[in-house]
Amino acid sequence: MPLTDARAFRFVYSGAESSAANMAIDEAVMTALREGRSGPMLRIYRWDPPTITLGYFQRIQDIDVDRCRRDGIGVVRRLTGGRAVLHDRELTYSILFTGQDFQPFRKKDIFLLVARCLVDSLKRLGIASRIAAKTRGDLKSANCFASPAQFEIESVMEGKLIGSAQVIHGGVMLQHGAIPITDSYTAIARYLRCDTPIQKQAASLNRLAGREIGEEELLGALRAGFGEHLRLVDGELTEGEQDLARRLSGEKYGSDEWNMRR
Repeated sequence: MPLTDARAFRFVYSGAESSAANMAIDEAVMTALREGRSGPMLRIYRWDPPTITLGYFQRIQDIDVDRCRRDGIGVVRRLTGGRAVLHDRELTYSILFTGQDFQPFRKKDIFLLVARCLVDSLKRLGIASRIAAKTRGDLKSANCFASPAQFEIESVMEGKLIGSAQVIHGGVMLQHGAIPITDSYTAIARYLRCDTPIQKQAASLNRLAGREIGEEELLGALRAGFGEHLRLVDGELTEGEQDLARRLSGEKYGSDEWNMRR
């Protein structure tokens, strides 16, 4: 295994936050890691209100922002690439670490490690999944769940199940992804311009399990599944991370300058 086991990963459940706050926390932890002021982290979180996240390079014109605002849907741009996701009844994971924690520090190897963690988490819910061998589907769609990308998680039965995105900046890796509990994420079709999402190629936990999966059950499965591969300890954000996240939330991720920049 490429994990160095040099440091334990903080396991943090931060509950429901706004769109700006969730993205600000990710960047604040990246900054603290880059500056050597904190350690690696696995964070699980929710969104309030439901939010559409855009990939870093995605055009804001893909989204009907006015309709989002009328319906109370948040819109925020991620640091990571990829396409739009509607985060609603789901849990999102975010994992951050450096080359001190993982060698060789290559995107492919990191994607595969996280994918194995996710597959093992889903097993605990009785859901059979696999790592996508290649990217396929509607690659022109603005919708992340229109097609699985290589190393993402898909159901053995129904298609893409977990959408993930990654960036490495300043020697720090951030990967985060959406784990839909229900089919509510398919409502993104209402907010995409000139786009027909291919929802038949995606799935949700409840549909695959044939029962309702609660957030606490999913949270426990994620902790156990990632814990098979990472040395996890219960933790929290540092004061410095919290302070920086508050500033970034207001000054960057809550601003049109950032979110409408492309």
